[in-house]
Amino acid sequence: MDNLTHAALGLSVGILTVRKGASLPAAAVAALLAAEAPDLDIFIRNADDPLVSFRWHRHFTHSFIFAPVWMLLCSIFTAWFFRQINKPGVHWKDLLIPSFAGVMTHLLCDGCTSYGTMLLWPFNETRYAWDCLPIVDLFATLPLLACVIIALIKKSKPLASAGLLWFCAYAGMGMYQHYRAESSLQQWLAEQKITPERIAVKPTITNLILWRGIWLNEGVWQVGAVRVVPFNEAQIAPGDKRVAWTAQSAGNPPRGSFADDIIHDFSHFTQGWNAYEREANGIAVGDIRFSMLPTSGRPLWAVYYGLDPQSPKEFQVEVVMDRDIHAGDWDYLKSLLLGTNPQFIPVSAQASFQPN
Repeated sequence: MDNLTHAALGLSVGILTVRKGASLPAAAVAALLAAEAPDLDIFIRNADDPLVSFRWHRHFTHSFIFAPVWMLLCSIFTAWFFRQINKPGVHWKDLLIPSFAGVMTHLLCDGCTSYGTMLLWPFNETRYAWDCLPIVDLFATLPLLACVIIALIKKSKPLASAGLLWFCAYAGMGMYQHYRAESSLQQWLAEQKITPERIAVKPTITNLILWRGIWLNEGVWQVGAVRVVPFNEAQIAPGDKRVAWTAQSAGNPPRGSFADDIIHDFSHFTQGWNAYEREANGIAVGDIRFSMLPTSGRPLWAVYYGLDPQSPKEFQVEVVMDRDIHAGDWDYLKSLLLGTNPQFIPVSAQASFQPN
């Protein structure tokens, strides 16, 4: 989730968990810091490792077992900070519960998104993603933020509770909408007599109406937009297709090479959701789960292996990001969101859905 949302959630639980007689500003600051602290992993860098940000973002810093570390560090730092600004009487022990509550909002909130969070590290390295909230969603954040700001001014726990309840209710609606989108996609695929080997549905930016569906059938990925409006039938807009990458795909680097290790580590991060594309001088292995448009097969990130344009006789491996907005993309996205796009196919009935 974005850091503004994390900050608002941290402040809300800081207000709610302050001990009687303790400093509310200190509790709010401690919870705010704890709610932001796990994202310090963005400072982990290694120039020799093109996948370092993928390896370490939402890794151990986002695990339940590491939460007490953030709790202790943020409590001690906040107490020290308040002493420095001549605000005596703030003890770090009074800030433990607000700090713990703050860090837990971060972990659970990130788990609601689709990137994946290693909540149970080191016991397993599964990236849990409940796919019920976009990374950025103004409808979730702005009401929460408004309640928290007024709650801070008025020192009102009921207002902080209202903001937190709104966010939780919105996440609950996201879970329901995700269920509807996935079951509708399952129904449509059954109508097409397609039995997918893998299937997923991901939220799109700042809404719970339009979803990105991805499925694998006979070695080919296909994506599509899934539109689910409450009290209306679902709609599907089929999109691009991409061949699935395998360890036997043509153009792969030599087994055991550095480039081979990078591609296999990337596949571990993507959990096997890998699209494959031959290029003029190499191959691209992309994460088919994420793209700028719900019907697009252009992955947000991919690993390129091939000839180096600067040294045509040498091979290189690098991570390539594709966040380009092409002419007409916003209008196209708007037509998908509003349901006016002619590609949409109605799904007349809901299939019974069994979670994967």
